[in-house]
Amino acid sequence: MIVIGVAILIGLVSREKRLRAKQGRTLERRLAAWRQEVDKASWTKPMEVKAVYGTADVIGDSRIVFDICGNSYRLVVKFNYVAGVARVLFAGTRTEYDGIEALTVGDNEDAKADHEPS
Repeated sequence: MIVIGVAILIGLVSREKRLRAKQGRTLERRLAAWRQEVDKASWTKPMEVKAVYGTADVIGDSRIVFDICGNSYRLVVKFNYVAGVARVLFAGTRTEYDGIEALTVGDNEDAKADHEPS
């Protein structure tokens, strides 16, 4: 699959490395592994994603929430299975995730980087 919205991931990693160096480096490795797995995948439906990422939550509107680093961080990703695209809509801490609407985050593409971490 093609992963788009990578700037959101980069922004989160940059912020976390600045604030918590060790945790930021761990996050960077975990996100790199996640991205590598998704890049190689050819999923056609949500249950195929769940088969690989058992802790992921299918929330509707072709969106899946991934737990990263033992649920310290969360990603909201919208999939277009026909086109083979995974679009990162949100990446942040669990607390930041609790402050968003996962089913609508990223719907307004004019919003600055779809809730990219600052």
